[in-house]
Amino acid sequence: MNTPHILIVDADILVRTPLAEYLRECGYLVIEAAGSVEAQALLTDKPSVVDIVLADVGGEDRSGFALAKWIRERLPDIRIVLTGSIVGSVEKAAELCEDSPALSKPYDHRVVLDQIQRLRAARKVGPA
Repeated sequence: MNTPHILIVDADILVRTPLAEYLRECGYLVIEAAGSVEAQALLTDKPSVVDIVLADVGGEDRSGFALAKWIRERLPDIRIVLTGSIVGSVEKAAELCEDSPALSKPYDHRVVLDQIQRLRAARKVGPA
């Protein structure tokens, strides 16, 4: 049985490097890429080298999903694992809605209701 080659695609070097080192200690051959463009170039040059791609969907360019689609269309034999966190997505959402709360899933219905009530009270929107 051949040792799988894993491509880790994550812009955060503090996340990517320790994971790569751990997987190497477990006997895997690991290649690292900081983003989708670098990963696509690597996969275009040497497509048969990679067996599994572990890609972050919440990176700066938010391209993990696009990378997965690109791989599926061109290299269907490569297995893909998408990673990310709800917390990271919520933080990005909070940046877009600076004055609004950010909630993570699964929702606590009481917390959602409380946040809606606070927003309505602060903005005096709609019936109280």
